[in-house]
Amino acid sequence: MPEQCTILSLSEKYENYAKQVANLLENNEIRTTVDNRAETMGKKIREAEMNKLPYMLIVGEQEEKDGTISVRKHGGDDLGSMSVETFSQLIKDEIASTIKTFEV
Repeated sequence: MPEQCTILSLSEKYENYAKQVANLLENNEIRTTVDNRAETMGKKIREAEMNKLPYMLIVGEQEEKDGTISVRKHGGDDLGSMSVETFSQLIKDEIASTIKTFEV
């Protein structure tokens, strides 16, 4: 089953925060992976774009301090910084708007 989003950690220092965010999202039934490789952020973003992942969540010092995530949508749209709860609701709203109801 493919991921809904990937969490890009700026460095190893923020790996624990990235895992906490992933855990919160998985509790809300949003599939995630954590990319904490020792690559540049540009390369991680480029690879996530090439893999056509719908969302990239970037975590670093400021996000950890504020308890937020920086969100980028596939195609280069920067949605800015938001809480994990706000992002979870955004995903749930998007899913609800795309699911068609079945009528008998």
